[in-house]
Amino acid sequence: MWRVVNITTRTKRQIYKVVLIGEARAGKTSIRRRYLGKGFSQNYMVTLGADFAIKRIKNSAIQIWDLAGQAVYKHVRDGYYQGAQGAILVFDITNPSSFDRLPNWYNEITAKIRSNIPMVLVGNKADLRDEYENTVSNKRATNYAKSLSNQSGFNVPYLETSALTGMNIENVFDDLVEEINLFISVQKDG
Repeated sequence: MWRVVNITTRTKRQIYKVVLIGEARAGKTSIRRRYLGKGFSQNYMVTLGADFAIKRIKNSAIQIWDLAGQAVYKHVRDGYYQGAQGAILVFDITNPSSFDRLPNWYNEITAKIRSNIPMVLVGNKADLRDEYENTVSNKRATNYAKSLSNQSGFNVPYLETSALTGMNIENVFDDLVEEINLFISVQKDG
């Protein structure tokens, strides 16, 4: 007697480790919360060391490591960089000093990982641009993204986001996953 067996092929789920980095109060936690569908909170939540979340997308998952931006947590962050396949560098467009400190974040992550990885540069709080006089211009941020592209050897897109409205939040993660996949395919072929 014959038995019919349904054989299905299991595909290995790709898991991407992504770190959210930037100065305190740039909106990293709000970006992560919005991406996970948890909405926006007006209450500022200090990240102590790091916060972790996973979002499943198609046959993949993104591990999102939201790293504390305060200098006191610098040594705590070190271990969370290991194994990161992508980074989201976040600054607050209404706070130029958060933009001016981005090179420190780039240097920190490349020193800890000891290589370059795909990145996306994010200017958060775009919904507040008209309420502030001294904001980081789109041109200045785009030029810095080009500079990062030249330094890292990767295309580093620049996106302005609003965690409040959800503007471009999905695009940030989609662009980063696309860049990571491109990097992985080049590594396999090379």
